[in-house]
Amino acid sequence: MAQDILWLGLHKTGTTFLQKSLDLSQAPLQAAGLAWVSLDEFRVRWTRPLMEEGHDGALPAPPDRPAGLPRRLVFDENIIGLVQNGVTAQGLYPLAAERARKVADHLGLKQPLLVLGLRGFAGFLPSLYCEALKSTPFQTFQQFLLWPPEAMSWLPLIRRLRAAFPDSRMLLYRAEDLPGHEAALLARVTGLKPGDFTLLGAPERLGHSHAAIERLHALARKGRVSREDVRRVTAELPRGPNQPGYAPWTAAERSLLEAAYARDIAHLAAQSRTPGSTLRLVDPGAATATRLD
Repeated sequence: MAQDILWLGLHKTGTTFLQKSLDLSQAPLQAAGLAWVSLDEFRVRWTRPLMEEGHDGALPAPPDRPAGLPRRLVFDENIIGLVQNGVTAQGLYPLAAERARKVADHLGLKQPLLVLGLRGFAGFLPSLYCEALKSTPFQTFQQFLLWPPEAMSWLPLIRRLRAAFPDSRMLLYRAEDLPGHEAALLARVTGLKPGDFTLLGAPERLGHSHAAIERLHALARKGRVSREDVRRVTAELPRGPNQPGYAPWTAAERSLLEAAYARDIAHLAAQSRTPGSTLRLVDPGAATATRLD
């Protein structure tokens, strides 16, 4: 495990919880020789200056390796794209590989372990849309969904990342397998023990319910929907036990998306089992771990 780690997301796969837990676990990370910069600081110092067009600041100088910390752990889902740019007419995160390569080169990451959490499209796409509503002008889900459901696949994204990092190993996991096993995943990625990590308490995050999104769509049919409208309706109709999250799919669409995700996972699992493969699909909750040797 004596290598740098480039953890690339995805959005809406439990990344905030994992990042905040890493913030709380600085001492064991440093003891293991891992240099970790919290997400907010990392975005200010590197992600935004390197990635955002029109950024006012000069490009930051490549950082020196902290004394006594030979490895870097970099974890920012915005490296592969902002949340509003995850779904495009060219597919899912089409610029992810070149963006990740730019960050890796700037930070001097040598053959980093690539880490990526995947999620089923039926849940991922509405969640990504709702997250985008928090920071971008309102658009309907139909306007947001630029790539058709029948074309959904994570395989092109994974292939592009592997082509950009041909000498790197890649560790994949399903977000659906993560709840309750966050410490095990952090241990798998870093080489530490699960008990070394201090996990974040359950965060309270205001989410968009199905009723809230439907009301916003109704407002959009009458005229412009402001950011204040989004905040107000979300506060009035938050997601909760009596207000389920946004679910825009017909039964046929959901079945199609679930089948597409299942095909992706089956393909990656088969690749993971291939002798000599540098890709591993892991289950954080599995009793035994398959190591990337």
